[in-house]
Amino acid sequence: MPDSALLASPAASTAAAELIAQSAAAHAAGQHVEGVSLAEQAVSAAAAADDPALSARAYTQLAAHRWRLGQFEHAARASREAAARWEPLGGREECDTLCLLAISYSELGLHEEALKTATAAFDKARAQAFELQIAQALNRIGVCFDRLGDPPQGEKFLLQSLGHARELGAQGEVMGALNNLMATTISAFYHYRQRGESELAHGALQRSRHYGRQAVSLARRHGDSYRVAVTEGNLGEVLGLAGEYEESHRVLQQTVQQAQRRGYRAVELRAHHNIGEILILQGRHDEAVVVLQRTLEDLVDSDHETTRLRVHSALYRALKAADRFEPALRHCEAYHALELQRAALQSHAQARLMVNRIDVENALMDGERARLEAELQRLRSVTLENEKRQLEARTAELQRDTLEDQLTRLANRRRVDEDLPRLCARAQESGQPLSLAVVDLDHFKSVNDRFGHSVGDNVLRAVAQVFRVKTRPGDLIARMGGEEFLFVFVDTPHGVAQEVCERLRAAVEAHPWAEATAGLRVTISLGLCGARAGDTPRLLIDRADAALYEAKRRGRNQVALG
Repeated sequence: MPDSALLASPAASTAAAELIAQSAAAHAAGQHVEGVSLAEQAVSAAAAADDPALSARAYTQLAAHRWRLGQFEHAARASREAAARWEPLGGREECDTLCLLAISYSELGLHEEALKTATAAFDKARAQAFELQIAQALNRIGVCFDRLGDPPQGEKFLLQSLGHARELGAQGEVMGALNNLMATTISAFYHYRQRGESELAHGALQRSRHYGRQAVSLARRHGDSYRVAVTEGNLGEVLGLAGEYEESHRVLQQTVQQAQRRGYRAVELRAHHNIGEILILQGRHDEAVVVLQRTLEDLVDSDHETTRLRVHSALYRALKAADRFEPALRHCEAYHALELQRAALQSHAQARLMVNRIDVENALMDGERARLEAELQRLRSVTLENEKRQLEARTAELQRDTLEDQLTRLANRRRVDEDLPRLCARAQESGQPLSLAVVDLDHFKSVNDRFGHSVGDNVLRAVAQVFRVKTRPGDLIARMGGEEFLFVFVDTPHGVAQEVCERLRAAVEAHPWAEATAGLRVTISLGLCGARAGDTPRLLIDRADAALYEAKRRGRNQVALG
């Protein structure tokens, strides 16, 4: 476009809007190299038009393309430019941009900054009731916790994001949450395996495969080439960890081919690394060395330091297993040297981004002055705002009390009556499995009679805590009354739900009851059933109740299936 077209503001505005639309179309088509060029032209046109909203949209487009090309520092810079322009304007696009900035920070290893940014996006979205942006922000917060070394907490937030997105019918966000759940449960698998908790590691791997199959299916239906490549790459890793080597290699090779065609550099490099890791698991160490060395030669971009670390680690293990100790030692030393450099690299990236931030803030000083004037106006109504907050807090407290059991702080029967019909309907519509269990404390009346009601209350609280620890955040746990509890396992195959119930039973039995009260022993009986086509909530509970009575008839302290 000739420079003369940018001289007049109306013409520049029209040009910027057209370029932004073309860039968005390129993003949807997975043409991100072309998209970068269009977005950069849009940035120039928007600057000539002196239009902050157009400028913010152009920078957001540029950041989105850079991120998918694996150019994470460039993505963070562009996101910062966009976020600074969105701040005085507000709205949904500001939340979207903050989410993009958070994930860019995360890829650069700036995890605390990423979490702070994702939390800011969530707060802004919640304050303005932007439901889709709430789901996006919960997703990014979950990823941040995973990268900070807490995959269980990450899975909790991602499940909240998944549930929120499904309620909205937002297929793109459902897909993103499922993919990140797959990646986070892969992290959880390594986390538990390193601690020797094989049962928890096995459960994480099962969940990862379950999330992965759903994510790949949705990505293919959606036609998003980038998400297809990312989800298939992650699923290939899961299949390899599960011992399905032939299928793992097929999926990973397919991922490499698609990533090469589209220019998804980060996805391609991670897939090559995963191929090497699967070859190591198969004992094909010489082949693994060839693949991993080729991958290392291709790693020339500082944006991919995490992948470089992983490749050095894999080469060390492969060479050591092949009795090639000298080159193995070199890669071990390279790995540790990179670990030492990583903090410095992250600091340099943060410093460069800080310089970028200062430049942006100086350029937008007039906008900041206007924002401060608006802030003065807002402060004049601060008393009314405080009173509103107090009223909202009291309303929320009353609402919580109506849906929560006061003794155990679990859900109550009213919450079950509200949520179970919705969960059953969603399971039938989506075809996803749903299991329900009814639980009863064995001989609980004798506990109250022998030790007193105070001890009985403590037992109920302790059992509730065991249930919370041993189940997922997305599962519904309720105290139905007295010593009876109910579980709803969402998106959970019947066999997996049976394993969870058995773990719950064993955990209650193994709890150190006698340490608190001499002579005290507590066990539970469980009746479990899976939802069938046409089941109503009442039928589902009745079948679980019948299974519970069978467990009691057979001697208690066991799980019976209905």
